[in-house]
Parts: sequence; C-alpha cells; structure tokens
Amino acid sequence: MKLFFSILVTDIHRALCSLRFILSACGVALVILLTGLGLINNANDVIYLLDLSSGSENLMLIVGILPILPFATTFATEWEEHAIGFWIIRTGIGNYAVSKVLVGALSGFLTTAAGTILFVLIALTRLPLFTDATAGNAYSLLLDAGKPVQYLCCRIADISLSSVLFAVAAVWISAYITNKFTAVAGPLVLYFLALRITATLNIPWYLKISAIVHGGYGMGTPIQTLLFKLGIVVVLCFPMGYGAVRRIRRRMFCD
Repeated sequence: MKLFFSILVTDIHRALCSLRFILSACGVALVILLTGLGLINNANDVIYLLDLSSGSENLMLIVGILPILPFATTFATEWEEHAIGFWIIRTGIGNYAVSKVLVGALSGFLTTAAGTILFVLIALTRLPLFTDATAGNAYSLLLDAGKPVQYLCCRIADISLSSVLFAVAAVWISAYITNKFTAVAGPLVLYFLALRITATLNIPWYLKISAIVHGGYGMGTPIQTLLFKLGIVVVLCFPMGYGAVRRIRRRMFCD
C-alpha cells in the first residue's frame, strides 16, 4: 500500500505540476473564451455566457481532447520510450497500472475544471456573475434559489465528469494500442460510435451517451442529478479501468 501511494503521489505531481496541464487548462479556457467573444453582446451575465459557450460545438475539445493531454497518454509515451521498467521495478506492475488509470481520471477532471474556472474569472472582468435565471438545465433550480456559486460548482463538476470518461478511455485504449496519438483520437471514435448505437436503442434518454456527456437531464434535485452523473461515470469507467490494468499486466509478462 505504501508503494501504491508513493507512485500515486508521484503521478499526481507529474500530471498537475506540468506545463502540459497548464497549457491544456488554458486551452480549455481559450476555447470557451473564443466562442464566448461572439456571444458576449447577447449575454447578461457570466453564467449565461458559460452555458452558451460550452455547447455541443466545442464540447469535444473541452472534455474529449484537451483533458487527455496532461497524463492519459503517459503509458503509451513511456512504452514507446522504453521507460516503463524504471517505474515497474520500484512500484510493481499493479500499482503502476492502477495509478495510471486513477491519475488519468483525476487530471482529466481537473483540466476541464481549472480551464472553466479560468474562463469564469476572465469573463468576470466584463460581466457580472449572475443577473437573471436564464439557464434551462437540471441545475437551474439553484439559480432560481439565488445560489449562482453553487450552480457554477455543479455545472463545472458535471462538465468535468465527462472529461473523466474520455481520459479513462484514453488509458484503456493506450493499453492495447501503445501510441499516444491513438490514445487521443480513440476516445472520440468510441464516443461517436456509441452515439450512433445508443441513438437507435430503445433505452431511457438519460442512459444515451449524448445525454451522459452533454448532461442536462434532471434527477430531482441538483445534488441528485450530479450524484447520478457521478454514478454513471464510475459504472462506465470501472470496466475500462479494469481492462486497462489487466492489459498492462499482460503486456509486462508477455512482451
């Protein structure tokens, strides 16, 4: 257990205290900001501008590409550079693999969260945080109750949880195809494939991949909605994470 926490802390430090994390988070903020520049004249407050700017047009950049870059591709990179042995000898295969999955998920979440928060701080220099309850998503009850900060926290957490799906998928794919470019592109391919499949299935709308990634479905209270999103993400990430760990272990023993 001590070895596991040792590599976990090391990987977290590598992921979050890196230029890639800073650039990726700034990239998220920049994507939202560039979209918001054309909409700022139609926005009364920062919350409304965020809801307009983080729509489906650029959502894949915000949650599906940039959050992968800080850490989720490191297994593929270390495999290509023959650097895995350095870590395996010191921590063990299982600890190494599990840490890759967990830190990949954490860095994906924090990349999107940090970038979105940065956008909010920049937008606050031009607009007030909140004036009117114009949002129509599952968290708008918080705006109706005059709680814009709580709304922002839930909204940012919801968007960032979508990034966790893509980041874990990237680690999973890289365990089978050890190429960092495939690790970045693979989750998007899986998403669009799942989008077409679930669109034709007769399942509840909130279980379709578009609803899971984009959010916006209500489960009662905002907290229940966020917890439901968290549960769905955990359920989807667990088999991918488990598969990634098993494949990495097999690679170590067979290759």
